[in-house]
Amino acid sequence: MFVFKKVLIVLLVTGFLLTACSGQKVRDSIEVQINLTEFGIESSLTDFESGVPYRFIVTNAGTVEHEFMIMPPLTADEMGMGMDMGEMDQMALAMIATEKLQPGVTATLDFSFTETAPAGALELACHTPGHYEANMKLPITVK
Repeated sequence: MFVFKKVLIVLLVTGFLLTACSGQKVRDSIEVQINLTEFGIESSLTDFESGVPYRFIVTNAGTVEHEFMIMPPLTADEMGMGMDMGEMDQMALAMIATEKLQPGVTATLDFSFTETAPAGALELACHTPGHYEANMKLPITVK
């Protein structure tokens, strides 16, 4: 009978601890409105915080397909080296592909920055051929 009481107490304490831990509030995502046009990017935020969950709501308000990438800016050398889209995709921290951002379409992306990044170290960009070169990029900061 003593063993049964010990097991019962252990189970009750474990259940209480699991309930207490699961009651912690998860931080809600901060919505970021992104508008893609020919050939620009508008964002409701350009200053972000590391570790904060963001929900990017990206609308292609243009008449041609776009993509949305969060990545380091390309240098003049990289722009001229003919990097293919596969290499570009590997550089991206997060992205929404062109198939999901046809004209008039809105797509979402949930993302949290894991490290800080000073102004100029990251940008929001579209790398559909010719778009980045037409200045379709927006520098961001992550604190």
